[in-house]
Amino acid sequence: MNRRAHALAARRLVAACGGLIEAAAACRVGKSQLADYQAAEGLGFMPADVMADLEAYCGAPIYSRMLVEARPAGPDTRDLAREACDAAEAGGRLQHAARRASDDGAVTERERRELAEIYAEALEQLRQVGALLSEGVTP
Repeated sequence: MNRRAHALAARRLVAACGGLIEAAAACRVGKSQLADYQAAEGLGFMPADVMADLEAYCGAPIYSRMLVEARPAGPDTRDLAREACDAAEAGGRLQHAARRASDDGAVTERERRELAEIYAEALEQLRQVGALLSEGVTP
């Protein structure tokens, strides 16, 4: 999941708990920290114990279900060449975005966040290639 998806999960969970005030009363963190988890530009993700407390409070696995649904069961193909191409294309998107962001001599905070998301996607693609290789799959 990318940062936006984590923020969305946090927003849905806090809303299911009745909002920031009620959710803060049901877990170990305060309103401002919960609000930060809901912001796509926030610096952190909701800790597992806070998530568990809030899910227990509202009675629904809102955030954890989103995590499970977003997690791939493994590479969705056994085709190593295809996965390697996907990884190379993700690297190309990162290169293109980095060049575009740095053309003016400065990288803005928005551009930095975009690059971080593209970087995370590229790492996931490489992880899938690594998973195939560790399983002994050959081209």
